[in-house]
Amino acid sequence: MAVFNKKVPTKVCLDDTEALTVTIENAQTVSGHTEYVIKVHRGPYPEQSWIVCKRYSDFVALHSMIQGSGINVVLPPKKLFGNMDRAFIAQRQVELQNYVNQILMNHFLALSLPVRRFLDPQSYTVPLEELALQHVSMALRSEVQYELVNPIAELGWRLRKHYFFIKSKLMPKTELLLQWVEFGPDKSIEDKELQSVLQCLVNLNHPHLEKLEFSHCSDGGCFIVRKFNAGGTLRDVIYGSKPKHSFLKKYGNSNHSKPLSLSDISIYGRQILETLIFLHEKGIPFGHLHLGNILLIENNIKLLDIENTILGLPSLYRPFIVHHKRINTMEAIDVYSFGHVLFEMAFGYPLHESVCDNLPSTCPPLLSVLLESILSTESRRSGLPTLHELLQHPFFNVSATNNFVKPSLKLSSCLKHSLKSAIQCTEKRLQGEQKAIRHQKKMARMQELLVSDEDLSKTKYRLKEHRNTGPHLLGVDQGISNGRRSPRSDSLTSNSTSTSLGAITPPLSDQCLITGMKLVLDQKTQSASQINSPTVTDGHSALLESICSFDKSVLHHPTTVSNSS
Repeated sequence: MAVFNKKVPTKVCLDDTEALTVTIENAQTVSGHTEYVIKVHRGPYPEQSWIVCKRYSDFVALHSMIQGSGINVVLPPKKLFGNMDRAFIAQRQVELQNYVNQILMNHFLALSLPVRRFLDPQSYTVPLEELALQHVSMALRSEVQYELVNPIAELGWRLRKHYFFIKSKLMPKTELLLQWVEFGPDKSIEDKELQSVLQCLVNLNHPHLEKLEFSHCSDGGCFIVRKFNAGGTLRDVIYGSKPKHSFLKKYGNSNHSKPLSLSDISIYGRQILETLIFLHEKGIPFGHLHLGNILLIENNIKLLDIENTILGLPSLYRPFIVHHKRINTMEAIDVYSFGHVLFEMAFGYPLHESVCDNLPSTCPPLLSVLLESILSTESRRSGLPTLHELLQHPFFNVSATNNFVKPSLKLSSCLKHSLKSAIQCTEKRLQGEQKAIRHQKKMARMQELLVSDEDLSKTKYRLKEHRNTGPHLLGVDQGISNGRRSPRSDSLTSNSTSTSLGAITPPLSDQCLITGMKLVLDQKTQSASQINSPTVTDGHSALLESICSFDKSVLHHPTTVSNSS
């Protein structure tokens, strides 16, 4: 009977922020139409890959869905005649590859549901909106004080977080926003303890933290009730968008955005840092700082969604964070996210890359130094500043705003322990993915080196053969042409044409040949992709695994070998 009582998982927690790598491998003709064979790879692990076949009409349908965002992505035009020609199909394959690359380079588009369904149809066949409505309707049956008004489609960037307007009998004139979200892949707290933590957040008082009105967890996820802010988030303020519109329509095109003034950036930045320090001192993990999670009310900021990490949800900037091994703690994540927030406040558009080494020339020197300490490549190597160090930066040397709300948050020792365990689980999965990505990059570099060495050996052998037979062949084939000697110089090391016409250029030394070939191979290696590395033999693969898995520590502790056999 124990077999029947065992719970079988019916749902796989998918990390929707995992980056997708796409390669259009070839094209094939099916029923008189051309299908493009697309290989898709998700995340850092090589086994997470699959093949999808798409026609040009499928690309057109995708383009029509993302066109409303205002993001400038160019789809190659349709061709009515000659579209089955081999040369055209080869050219169209390259154009469609560039089209997909443009989409995936935009962080917001890469996370959107149309793009995910296009590239990963198996994982997104479920009607997420309908399921969310069912969960909310069932949950509100037991909460008689709330009444469902209407859903709001695609209000945020998360695919599994859905928003609804509701009414409360206790606050009939207050517009309330209910958000339903599925548990994420990092959820580790038991449901009972999770509900206790959420109740503590309901009782939280802080001038820069938006309070929860109500929360409830079920088997599939959690719903949170907050007051709806008609002014929207700080991102709405910068973009001048209407808060109730869809995410891509609001933030896809930043042409009309207005950056904040330096004084506002300093004030809001200081408030954010003080709030983050408060959360870390209380043991509350955040890790979800971005402009969409910041409200602006009477010149004071308020952070939203402080419960996200507790619910196991991945961060918006996780696709960037996994590539930097030093961003492996919750504080480092908040510091890095704070850098993105400063960048978007200062320039009016988001940073769609993990690093920024070339800031706009209009950036003031003090802010430039601050951003470089967080977002530059050098900061990835040397380490990020702490929250306290950022707060001491001269850029935030502004007077603190007067607030009459005394911060208070009470957590039992048991809940603090649960939160600490949740933080460790989140950091552990992040560090595991970072390690997998480093290993993958290391394997790719080793493969390139092995192939380069093999090509170098073969080329060296061929050049030696050419050196041995070269003078004889040169005298017959090149030295005489139509009964006459060639008037040009045969020297490979000089541009001069004054060399004796009958002289034969001596062969290059082995060292010169090898040096020349290394220069050529180095150029080929630098242009090779890190992910799509050259194919190697089984022997090379075994050698790669041995090199990558070699334990260097054994070299530091030599053992004494006995002379007796």
